Amino acid sequence: MSTKIQSEVKVRAIAANLEALHGLLMEAAKRSAEGHDLIQRDEPNGAIGAVLGLDAILDDAKALYGAALALHRLRAV
Repeated sequence: MSTKIQSEVKVRAIAANLEALHGLLMEAAKRSAEGHDLIQRDEPNGAIGAVLGLDAILDDAKALYGAALALHRLRAV
């Protein structure tokens, strides 16, 4: 495999990770905004319900971020 092809594969892989990361962060932002709106309306149960699961989303986002950085640093591909 030529270096140009390897580089293109690496860039596509990084792009896929960043696209998925973007989607997860948009979901996290949406949920946190909903939680904020609900707490402002004095609905603490709804607010907590809105943000439940954010930890898993953010863990996945961190994994995608790490994968994108690892691919970027990878010299062999």
